[in-house]
Amino acid sequence: MAATGTIFVSIASYRDSECAWTLRDLFAKAADPGRVWAGVLWQIVPEEDGEEFIRIPAEWAGQVRGRVIHVAESRGACWARHRIQEEFFRDEDYYLQIDSHTRFDPGWDEQLIGMRAACPSARAVLSTHPNRYEPPDERFVRGYPHLRARKFNRDGVLVPQGEYVALDARPEAPRPSAFIGGGLLFGPGSMVREVPYDPYLYFHGEEISMSVRLWTHGYDLYTPNSIILYHNYSDQVRRKHWDDHKVDWGQLQKNSVARLEHLLAIRPSSDPAVLQDIERHGLGTLRTLSEYQVYADVDLRRRHIGMRASDGRFPPHPPVGGVSVEIQRVFAAVHRENRWGSRETRCGSGSMVGATIGLRDLLRDAWGRLGVRTLVDAGCGDLNWLGLMSGELDLYLGFDVVPELIAQNRVLFWHRKNHFFNVAEICHDALPGADAVLCRNTLPLLPNALGVLALRGFRRSGARYLLATTFPGAANVVSELGQWHPVDLTAPPFSLPEPLWMMQDGKSEYGRFLGVWRLAE
Repeated sequence: MAATGTIFVSIASYRDSECAWTLRDLFAKAADPGRVWAGVLWQIVPEEDGEEFIRIPAEWAGQVRGRVIHVAESRGACWARHRIQEEFFRDEDYYLQIDSHTRFDPGWDEQLIGMRAACPSARAVLSTHPNRYEPPDERFVRGYPHLRARKFNRDGVLVPQGEYVALDARPEAPRPSAFIGGGLLFGPGSMVREVPYDPYLYFHGEEISMSVRLWTHGYDLYTPNSIILYHNYSDQVRRKHWDDHKVDWGQLQKNSVARLEHLLAIRPSSDPAVLQDIERHGLGTLRTLSEYQVYADVDLRRRHIGMRASDGRFPPHPPVGGVSVEIQRVFAAVHRENRWGSRETRCGSGSMVGATIGLRDLLRDAWGRLGVRTLVDAGCGDLNWLGLMSGELDLYLGFDVVPELIAQNRVLFWHRKNHFFNVAEICHDALPGADAVLCRNTLPLLPNALGVLALRGFRRSGARYLLATTFPGAANVVSELGQWHPVDLTAPPFSLPEPLWMMQDGKSEYGRFLGVWRLAE
């Protein structure tokens, strides 16, 4: 089925004689040229640059919206791209940003729309650094380009770089990515209104800024798995903005770097020149900067590039919004800020070794009576106390909603080859089967409705037994996420049967027990 939808193509042209040929190839190679609308800002010196710099193909002149300005008016590439969005975008279905020195493969429009539709996200954005061409139209195909974190430049700006997947190893679908490339950026038209280009950035920083802003606004970045356009990287044949603005470009760049540092929480600024219209061009609220850095495997303040970022290998994008995301954010903050206040373990005083002396003996006895050799630990925390005895099992599977905890556990327990850890939100994620599920001190931190969902999931896992925290006689009051409240699992809304037996957990005055249930019941 043919792809549908209109496409707006943004082209910022700075004294570039290739722009006319880019426009011609853009329309000539489209499967449906009628769906394509171009917005062009020509920045030229009329006395020096010929008519070929601003020539428009006559057969498609009605589909080109543009303006010619003197280079003296220009404030740089990001400023030009912002102005194109402001003046010429007409709420087309899709937005494609390219450079003014680009060539296309036939059917590029259908391919881009089709690739985006193949992404598992309604808010997918395709981007990369394209393969190279040399004028007039000699193309060099090295492979399928994807982006990785290359380095931090001397201004401390993270610079993405293109790498190539071999032609005989074409990915089956667009790959998740953490970065965008300014020369190929394709997504829904909504991104223009929601994440407009920042006119106060100069040049370096454009790509990492848009990467973070798009991602925190809930857009998911992907690398195309088809080759659809080509970029001319021979910059020495074209004049740059800084060639014509030798006096003021340094200040533009200085303000731009300071603005980027403020945006990315590297170094706050109070300079009005740096913070102009920052609210409109800031980060989104659907994801956080911290979550981006975990996903991208970078630390922007410390200038650290992790292995995944360096290799350009990224997992599926995390969901935007919803209960699971809120659960993760709440407990990640508890862990990060050590809100329980224990100096021994960030999981709180109940997870201290001294608080579990009696329980550990009772639990070891229960494993023997029930024949528990494989255990799912739902809400494993940092294994501060259970790690003293989990090595006795044949297989231990620890799950927690906080990614940093899971990463830490993998490092601390690497030597235990029967221990495996993964991120999971126990109210909605499916857990594997085991002899038993242990859920200690976790259900009292969830609203009751979420606790009911977790219990249903434990039963669906196929585990034989459940060992969970319960407070006989507790009122099961309504509570907020992360707020501790005693729960009686035999009372509504949980309504489990009476446990096979209970193990006292802590001092008797706490009234807390670890109950044992046969999950089939």
